[in-house]
Amino acid sequence: MGAQSSSHLGERQCRYLRGRTGAFLNHFMPHYRRQLAMAFLRQISREMTPQGQTGFQLLKSEKPPRAVMHEGILTHLQGTSPKWRESYYVLRGDSSLVWFGSKEEQKCGEEPQGSVALTGYTLVASWRECLYQGSTGNHSIQDPDPIIEPPLGFPIYLCHPFRQPLCLCMDTVESQDSWRSFLRDGIRRRGTVLQRKESPDMEAFLDAVKSYRQEKGIYGVDNLLLGTEAEVLTNLLMRDLLPKLRAQKPAMLRGVESRRKWAWRRFLDEVYVLVLKLVSSELQNFHQEKEELQKELEKKIRPEADQMLALSNQIAQKLQSENWLAMVCGPAESSLCREVKPQLAWVMEELLRPVRQGLGMIGTLLVHRLDSLLRNVQRSRVVAVLKEEVCSLGDMPWDLELMQPCYQKAELYWDSLQALKERFGFQGTKNLVFSAQDLMQQLMENAVYTFQQLSAQHVSSATRRRQVICMLEKVKGRVLKKFESDSSFAQKRFVQEWLVQIFLPYLLRRLELGCKLELHKYEKYVFADYSHIITIENIYEDVVLNFLNQKVNAGMDRAAELRSFQPGEKKEVTAETSTHAALSTWNLEDIHSTLQWDPDPCQDHLQNSHCEGGQEEAGRRNGGTCATQWPPESLDKDPDESERSVLSEGLTIAMDMDIFQTDLLEMDMKGNGSLIEWSQPTELLKSPRPEREPAADGIYSNVAVKTLPGVLGKGRAVVTETLEGEVL
Repeated sequence: MGAQSSSHLGERQCRYLRGRTGAFLNHFMPHYRRQLAMAFLRQISREMTPQGQTGFQLLKSEKPPRAVMHEGILTHLQGTSPKWRESYYVLRGDSSLVWFGSKEEQKCGEEPQGSVALTGYTLVASWRECLYQGSTGNHSIQDPDPIIEPPLGFPIYLCHPFRQPLCLCMDTVESQDSWRSFLRDGIRRRGTVLQRKESPDMEAFLDAVKSYRQEKGIYGVDNLLLGTEAEVLTNLLMRDLLPKLRAQKPAMLRGVESRRKWAWRRFLDEVYVLVLKLVSSELQNFHQEKEELQKELEKKIRPEADQMLALSNQIAQKLQSENWLAMVCGPAESSLCREVKPQLAWVMEELLRPVRQGLGMIGTLLVHRLDSLLRNVQRSRVVAVLKEEVCSLGDMPWDLELMQPCYQKAELYWDSLQALKERFGFQGTKNLVFSAQDLMQQLMENAVYTFQQLSAQHVSSATRRRQVICMLEKVKGRVLKKFESDSSFAQKRFVQEWLVQIFLPYLLRRLELGCKLELHKYEKYVFADYSHIITIENIYEDVVLNFLNQKVNAGMDRAAELRSFQPGEKKEVTAETSTHAALSTWNLEDIHSTLQWDPDPCQDHLQNSHCEGGQEEAGRRNGGTCATQWPPESLDKDPDESERSVLSEGLTIAMDMDIFQTDLLEMDMKGNGSLIEWSQPTELLKSPRPEREPAADGIYSNVAVKTLPGVLGKGRAVVTETLEGEVL
């Protein structure tokens, strides 16, 4: 954590840490090599198996974060004898926090005075929580010589299980709130860097960590599995080292308790930095070796993949046919019936509710921003305005003022899933919260990126400003349709994945004594040439996983079926459609718009050579389903930065209200920025809409919600009419 004025680590302790690190990596690397081979075999299996649609329709954005996320002057508690010092801080896009003597030093490219990656840190309320983290006893009594209180009235404290606390303070509450949001977001982004990478290498590493921990009797995910490869391995080793380090505290850790705690945390930080450096160096060397290993695996596995996969299936069948009922199905079924199945529906609902609400809020933000873009484009006759507006959409996923209220919905997991920790030993709530927040940000990124790409493709064909506006309206409708579909699919997959993350470790722990010890009997079925690729442990876990997935899918299908049926409604419900209906966040068919366009541009556009299905689409357009103009009141005020603040404030106010559990919500940006009053739809909407043939794949027209001035209401939204989908 920057320059150290003195060190508590002696040469003897450094040698000890090098030896322990080497021994740890020698034990871990065989797991990594085996899992690399298994991951490569799975990849080939996926290549050989015809894959249907992935389930996602939006284009995936790979846009990296900005190089600098936030910066400013802060006061930081530093040093062996801790003192508050002012420095210029920069939070980089890789979620590392660096500080310089001044802003000029940073602009001149000088080396920072210190730096720290935000992996594993947690925001806490006071410096005392940082110092006494993990210790027992009553710490409410003030020490005779407490650490100096912050010189400014707005502090931020971050604690880490193995590192020195970060104690920062600012001079305004606005600066405090801003830094707190960016630091919280940086902690999340840094913590889930591996989980966001969908590659066989990352799959192999995470499986190797799981295999290593299960060998030691540790099951499931926890906070130690957050961060980069080197940081995860350092966390695992530091947990093993911690008891010995506590037993051999240096004699220099003396003084009053608060200063002893500070010195202990500083000592731990030095150990962590040294171990992290050693692990990073070894992993760097292994990455070079891994390239050669992957070439060898390619030569070995690809020609014989059929035989390897067939052998794995045969062993799995033997596990199920010979001793499956007695060894696995019996204990597993008994455990599921007694403890898991009664909790499945409750856990499923608790997993679904926060992510459903968060994604509903993301959809609302998206609708509002796209409507604002269309208003700005309509008012301006300058082409540059369109380009600027479309480009500015890319900032939305990184705008924490907008996104933070959505992310806070995931914080509900801390309370709603607390019982899982005691009942099933689930320690991964932080991982779960971060995963839900990543999902929200990724879907927003994908929606914005898809809108940008479709706009670039289709708007260029328009020759008149009105045609451009009509085209953008259609692109917006298509993106919202895709967002609805992706939101539904993502929720289903999220719930399935975390049901497995919660219950699979519990099952494996319960089956360990009765089943895992018997697995060596099946090793004779693995050919010697395949022994470094196929492992009985992996096959056994796949068998248990498939067994659990059957129960989870059956439970989800039952829940979806109950949600899909309405009183007096009869229809056939399949597993796929019922789950989709159950997990849908909001239905665009129920969204109605008052956004009206002048019919002329649409009629002109129908005659454009780029249109398809002209006669049928012209009939629908002449019927008044697309053409109208904007309400005059929505053109009175130009959108500015205040709209963003108002929307964020309205979302924050509404977070704890039941209205976010409805299909879609729109905010009033014309009055005081309050939520619109909700009431029953008009009688016109109650009449059934005429059925029509499904349109071909194309760009669909606008869907939106009428915003009405008013104060915070309690009921439903007043909506007016729908613009039917039309194909270009």
